[in-house]
Amino acid sequence: MVGLVLESPSAPELWRPDPYLLSWAEGELRRALGRSSLLGGRPYEIFGQGSRVNNTAIEDGSDIDLILMLKAPVAGGYGWEEFRDDVLATLAESYSVRMGRRCLNVDDPGSLFGEMVDILVATEFTGGDQGVFFRDLEGRPIVNFPKRHRRNGDAKDLRTGGGFKEAVRAAKRAKKQAERAGLIAAGAAPSYLLECLLYNVPDDVYRAASYRGALEWLRGCELDGLPCQNGINRIFGPGPDQWAPSAAGTIIDVLQQI
Repeated sequence: MVGLVLESPSAPELWRPDPYLLSWAEGELRRALGRSSLLGGRPYEIFGQGSRVNNTAIEDGSDIDLILMLKAPVAGGYGWEEFRDDVLATLAESYSVRMGRRCLNVDDPGSLFGEMVDILVATEFTGGDQGVFFRDLEGRPIVNFPKRHRRNGDAKDLRTGGGFKEAVRAAKRAKKQAERAGLIAAGAAPSYLLECLLYNVPDDVYRAASYRGALEWLRGCELDGLPCQNGINRIFGPGPDQWAPSAAGTIIDVLQQI
């Protein structure tokens, strides 16, 4: 670390979510979907996920992450693949669209909607718990619980007097600095999994020491069995949205250096 000057990751965070921007993005998506009859009146729900709605974003330019979820998919009939194809075809009438690794990306240079909005096309997970089902670009199935993630995070932040989400933002700033400095590879520490790691730190650690104390607690705990913030999925495992404990341990060590 000699000769490397990094800004403090625990500097006061002034960014706050813009509810107008989120509602505008949702409205734009609804209008684009409503211009076509291709979806045939199928019931869907649009809601936000990610750093903006969770109040863990660290800059104004953060993407607006929306979930477009088909409600009550028909087993063996109209499911995720059919819904995804119809959504792509519908939005293609208004925008240039493509499927990314997980989200639908709108390629519309000069458009705020195209520059900032990522859309996860999903179906309602029939196992309950307000889950969503989708597949990544390789076709691997993923089930996640973004509403539970948000609800649990908000409750923990309230219990810790804002210490939890402050620590998440500090970790994300430190991660970006570590990437710029070449200490970790870009993408090696997904923000979602970092937040899930920090969620497992006991509330009293945040009330007493916040970010630095949280990293110290994680460094001394057994990582393997830790749950995600939704309380259902596991952080570590072989799945496409999981992590290896050894990788997480390395990231924690790097964050402690900054």
